[in-house]
Formats: sequence, structure tokens, C-alpha cells
Amino acid sequence: MRKLLLFMLAVLLLLTVSGCSSATKNTDESVAPRGQYANQAADMSTEQREKTEAKIDGQSSMQKKIITTVNLVLLVYDVDKAVLEIENILKGVEGYIQAANLWHTNEQPQGSLVLRLSAEMVEESLPRLEALGHVENKSIARQDVAEKYYDTEARKNNLKKQEERYLELLSKANTVKDMLEIENQLTQVRGEIESFEAMLKLLNSQVDLATINLELRSPQGLPTGETLREPFAQRVQAGWQRGVNGMINIVQALLVLAVILVPYIPILTLGCYLTYRLYKARLARKNNRGEK
Repeated sequence: MRKLLLFMLAVLLLLTVSGCSSATKNTDESVAPRGQYANQAADMSTEQREKTEAKIDGQSSMQKKIITTVNLVLLVYDVDKAVLEIENILKGVEGYIQAANLWHTNEQPQGSLVLRLSAEMVEESLPRLEALGHVENKSIARQDVAEKYYDTEARKNNLKKQEERYLELLSKANTVKDMLEIENQLTQVRGEIESFEAMLKLLNSQVDLATINLELRSPQGLPTGETLREPFAQRVQAGWQRGVNGMINIVQALLVLAVILVPYIPILTLGCYLTYRLYKARLARKNNRGEK
């Protein structure tokens, strides 16, 4: 009986020891994967954080693309002279007149110019342009198109990669049908690439060269000095010029009238002669009656 009890105790003891060791093993195995997943999660968090930081750095380092547009209205004494001075100013900054339109309103010359010059030279050139007359209106607009520019560039690059894949497929095509389908896709992709390239070229042109929309106006009537603040000598000169121009216009009108009357000179001469003869005859008859 005692031996049976000792045997049962020994069996219970062995079962207890084996259970504890199994539990310890299971605990170790369960802990080990948790540590591994934690490390993977930490690695993934680090990788995601690095990607986010890289994206933020890329956005912060993105070069700005500023389109500068200036609208300027000037009152000038002499529009033609102002245009010549504007051309000289643009030559000094390697700019040019993109478009020009000159006309007259109520016999007053007016002008509308579109100037293109380096965006870096706008601040230097504006004071020189404003000095040509009196600034009636002025506005400056600056638009950052960096997001649009880089988005367009990214789309173009993606289409370039797609084009390369289509070219690889085209080299491996075995049937005419496959070749035609791939070439059709290539045509569409290349058309989109050209469209994006044209857009990028336009944006680069607008960013590199600022646009100045310049309107030139002449003051109504003789300069008084209140509008353009010309010196007295210039106002006297303007008045003299107006008088000389008026006299020249009258002389020219008389000369034109004389030219118009040239064909009628024989008829007028004959008419004058006949009138003179009739007058003389009437005068002679009157004298004869007086003598009687």
C-alpha cells in the first residue's frame, strides 16, 4: 500500500514538472513572436516616418514658380516719343515688345503695349517706365504655379515610363494585331506627352519672363501742368507747336483747294472775261445815253 502511494506521488510530481516546463516553453514561444512583431512594427513606423519626412522635405525644397503680371496706365505728353523710350529701356534689360497697338481717340494718340522682360528686372524697370509720365493706375500680381508645374512634370514622366513599356511590348509583339494595338496606345501616350511638354514650356516662359500690360494715354487739350506736371517751358513749347501746326494745316488746306480748282481755271477765266465784256458794254451804253 505504501509503495502504491509513493508511486502515485511520483507520477503526480512528474506530471507537475512536465506541465510547468511546457507552460514555460509556451510562454517563451508566445513572447518571442510578440517581440518580433513589435520590431517589425517599429521598423514599419520608422520607414513610414522617413517617407513622410522625405515627402515634407521634398515639398519644402520645391522651387517656387512665380508668374509676374503688371498692369500699368500712364498719361504721357507724346505717345510716339514714349514708345521709343520704352524700346530703349527694354533693350537695356534684354526685353522686348510682344504686341503693340496705337490709335487716336478724339484726335488724341493712345497706345497699348505688351512688354516681356526678365522677372528679375521688373523691380528695376518699373520706376523707369513710370518716370515717362503720370501713373494713373498700377497693379502687380504674382501667382505661384509650382504645384501645377510639378504635377504636370510628374504626369509627363509617368507617361514617359509608360511609353518605354509600350516600346518593349512592341518589340516582343508576335502578331500584326498586337502591333497595331500597341502602336495605337503609343500614339495616344505620345500625344499626351507632347501636350504636357507644351504646357511646361508655356509655364516656363511665363515664369522666366514677366508681362507688363502698358497703356499710354494723352491728356485732353493743351497740357496744363496739373495732369502731367510738365515744366512751364514744355507747356509754352506745346502751345507754340499747336499754333504752328494750325497755321500749317490752313496753308495745306489752301494749297489743296488750289489744286482742286486747277481744272476749272479755263472755265473760270472764260466766265470772268464774259462778265467783264458785259460790264464794259453796259457801261458804254449808259455813257451814250448820258451824252444824248
